[in-house]
Formats: sequence, structure tokens, C-alpha cells
Amino acid sequence: MSKVTRRHHNGKLDMVFEPRRGYTRMPHVFQQPPLKASRELYEGSDPTATVFVMESSGGMVAGDRNDITIRLLPGSKARIIQQSALKVYRSHTGETCVQSIDVELEEESRLEWMPEVIIPFADSKFLMETTIHLKKGATLLWGEIIAPGREMRGEVFDFSSLKSMMKIYVEEELLAFDSLRFVPDNLHLNGLGLLEDALYVGSIWLVSEKADEIDLRAIHEAMNVGDGLRAGVTRLAGNAVHCRFLGVNQWRLQQELKRVFSELAALI
Repeated sequence: MSKVTRRHHNGKLDMVFEPRRGYTRMPHVFQQPPLKASRELYEGSDPTATVFVMESSGGMVAGDRNDITIRLLPGSKARIIQQSALKVYRSHTGETCVQSIDVELEEESRLEWMPEVIIPFADSKFLMETTIHLKKGATLLWGEIIAPGREMRGEVFDFSSLKSMMKIYVEEELLAFDSLRFVPDNLHLNGLGLLEDALYVGSIWLVSEKADEIDLRAIHEAMNVGDGLRAGVTRLAGNAVHCRFLGVNQWRLQQELKRVFSELAALI
């Protein structure tokens, strides 16, 4: 009997935002399943367009690929929210799932990418590449949360490999490059100088011309850390701020990361 070959999913989502009649609109969008974007939503008179990104297949499986491109034209303001956690299923073929996100922020535009959790299942392989280009006066607030697996089912660092690469450019000059690579079979992730007792990793990236006005000491002192949650915040050259969270409890880390995310959003 011949073996049935599974067809890979190659989701595509291209979104372009621009200001129209006092609000940011999304006049150009291309969607290829399983990726899909909601229509623009607004909170009162706030001109920021809020868009939910959905993944209709329920998760990524061996060899699947998602390509997302986001472009904000001058003066645009957008907030993009993932509808649910990104699940990466077992790689029964040995192939790696790939998610590529490319962002272009033009002059005086502003983008907030609200984080949801990335959950790599046992024996999964996942590569995520995020590249962001900002023009003068653009503002970025970006979050990411990585889980160790399905913790409640006893899957803790049972995936094969996970790599996340973040590159941020301002006026074509590299501002930040952050690479996280986890291969549990080759690394003792609970070792000193690695994750130690932490299970979850969270990050916030902020780029804004107002970044130097933020009191990072006050932000750090207000962080609700302890009881298995650690966090740090640092100022980067080029009007940028980076926060890193390490936690043993997903809910606690997620709630505190989103609280800090909202606090930073209000300051810029």
C-alpha cells in the first residue's frame, strides 16, 4: 500500500496600513490559509487600527511555513494581536516548521505586536525569523513568549529544536540582534547561566524617539518579580529598550509581561 504524503501548509499574510480620514485603515491585505486577518477594530476615537491574526489550522506540523509581512505607511498606527497561542506539533518527518515575519515601519508610524505563547510540542522543530525595519520617527513595541512545551501534560523541553531570531534595523543600521536557540538534547537548559529553574522566556522590544525619557529604574522597581519570576530591563543604544522575563509559571509571566507592555505603550 502506498504511503500517503501530507501536503505542507504555506500560510501567507500581507498587510499594509495607511492613515485615511483620521483613522488608520488596512486597504491592502492578502491572505492565504491557514493565516487570516480580521477587519480593523477601533477603541472609541483612538485612530489606531487593531487587527487580530488567526491561524485556522490549529497549529503547524512538520514542514509547514507561515510568512507574514506588515507595512505601515507614514503616520499609520496599528496594533496586531495573535488570536491564540501558536502550537507547533511533532515533526513526524523530521522537517522544521518555519515562521517568517517581515515588518517595515515608515516615518512617524507606530506598531504594537501583542504577544501570545509559542508552544513547541514533543519532538517538534521550529524556526522563527523576525526582521523589522524602522524609518526615522517610527515607534515599535514588540512582545514574545516561548513555552517549554505542554507543561500540564508533562512535556517540558521535549521538543527537538527551537530557534528564534530577531533583527531590528533603524534607517538600515542594525540596532539589535537577538538569537535564542534551544536544543534540549545537546544543552542542559537548567544549567547555571542558562535558564536554570525557569521554564518560560518572555521578551519585550521597544524602539522610540521617546525611549530616553522613560525612567527604567521605576519600570524595574515596579516589576512584580519573585516566586519563580525574574525580569530585567536595559537601555540600548539608538533609542531602544529591551526587557527579558524568565518564569516557572506561564500565567504569572504572561500577566506581568503584558502589564509592562501596556505601561510602556502608555509612555510612548
